[in-house]
Amino acid sequence: MLSPKYMELHAPAKINLTLEILYRRDDGYHQLRTVLQELAYGDTIFLEEAPGMRLDFFFADPRLPLGGANLAYRAAALLQESYAPGRGARISLLKKIPVAAGLGGGSSDAAAVLKGLNRLWGLDLSLNKLHGLAARLGSDVPFFLYGGTALGEGRGDIIHPLPPFPHTFVLLACLPQAALATPVVYRTLNWEKIKKGEKTGTFIRLLKERPEQENRNGDLLERLLGLMVNDLEAAAFNLVKELLPLKEKLRQLGLAPLLSGSGPTLFALSRDPGKLSVAKERLAAEGYGAILTSLAH
Repeated sequence: MLSPKYMELHAPAKINLTLEILYRRDDGYHQLRTVLQELAYGDTIFLEEAPGMRLDFFFADPRLPLGGANLAYRAAALLQESYAPGRGARISLLKKIPVAAGLGGGSSDAAAVLKGLNRLWGLDLSLNKLHGLAARLGSDVPFFLYGGTALGEGRGDIIHPLPPFPHTFVLLACLPQAALATPVVYRTLNWEKIKKGEKTGTFIRLLKERPEQENRNGDLLERLLGLMVNDLEAAAFNLVKELLPLKEKLRQLGLAPLLSGSGPTLFALSRDPGKLSVAKERLAAEGYGAILTSLAH
C-alpha cells in the first residue's frame, strides 16, 4: 500500500477520571494508578512530506515552545533519528487545547505525530515500538497511542485499555491565563492529605462488570462518579487560589467537578448536555473559559 503524502490528524484532549498516587519512586517520579479518558475535543495536526531531512514546524499560538522544547517537534525528531534518517516533514499545528492545563495537549500532539509520520514515511512500526518512543517523550504520551478509556500505571506510561466509560457530555472549566507545571504540583504534595485509597481498583471493577452492574444496581454512571478522585487536587488548589471558588461555582450549578491531571482545568460530567450548556454560559459570563464536549470512544 502506498503511503499518503499529506495527512490531517485529530489530537484529542484527555481527562483523568481517577488519579491516585501510591508512593514516590527512587527515580524521582511518582507511582500512579490513573484512569485516563479520551475526549472528542482536541487539536488538529497537518503532516506533509518535505525534501531531505527537513523538519519544518508551524503554529500560530505564541504560548507554544519552539524547537526541542515542543513535544510534537521532539516526537518527529526522535522518530526520524531512530527509524527514518533522511526523511523529512512539514508539521502544522492548529492548537485548541489550553496549554499546561492538565488536558494532555502537548502529549496528544506528540502521539499524533508519531502515529502520523509512521504512516506518512511508510515505516510500519508496531504499537510496541511506538510505545517505546512515546514513553521517552513523556508520561502521558503513550496513552494517546491507545485512546478510549485506559488504566495508566507506573508513572502513567504503562497502559492497559479498559471497557468504555458510559457515554456522557463533558464541561471543561478553565481559568484565563492560568497554567500549572506538573513538576511544581508534585513538589508541593502534602502526603498527609493523600488517603492511599483504592478507588481506582473499584472504579475499574465496575467498568469491567458493566452489564451486570447496570442490570443489578441501576445507574452505573452515578456509582462511577462517586469514585472519581484526584490526589493532586489539594496541591493545585494551594498553588492557584482561584480554583477552589471555581469548583464551588460548579457545585452550585449542580455539578460534581474534579481536577484533570495536575490542573488547573476542572471538568464535570453529565448525561444532560443542556445542564452543562447552562453552566458553560454562566461561567463564560463571569470571564471563565468553558468548553463543552463529550467522551470519545
